[in-house]
Amino acid sequence: MPVGRGFWCLIKVDWFAIVGGFAVGVIVGMTGVGGGSPMTPLLLPVFQLNPAVAIGTHGWPTAITKSAGSAPHHPAGHVKWRVTSLFLTGSILAALATIGPMHFTGIAQGWTAAWTRSVAGWRTAS
Repeated sequence: MPVGRGFWCLIKVDWFAIVGGFAVGVIVGMTGVGGGSPMTPLLLPVFQLNPAVAIGTHGWPTAITKSAGSAPHHPAGHVKWRVTSLFLTGSILAALATIGPMHFTGIAQGWTAAWTRSVAGWRTAS
């Protein structure tokens, strides 16, 4: 296949984003802190994302890597489902308790508009 053709020529590679993600992965792996601690500060000033967009952007890779990392623990019997269900219940209640007031006070409107512009820009760019 000639140089300059093929799959890798069809995508734009942002090496700064890849190196930043790698650095965050190294920090998380060495320290055990959650990825949001180093990733969100990177997304806000460096990539100039709105806070809600930064959190959502960080949430997707987190969900994927946590699912992949925790999947082998279930067959090995390393999951306490009672504790897991309590954590899940608390998380859902906290999310509802936060989202409800944000929605009714209008705080979330600016974030929603920024997210919508971000997604619309992403779809038109690809």
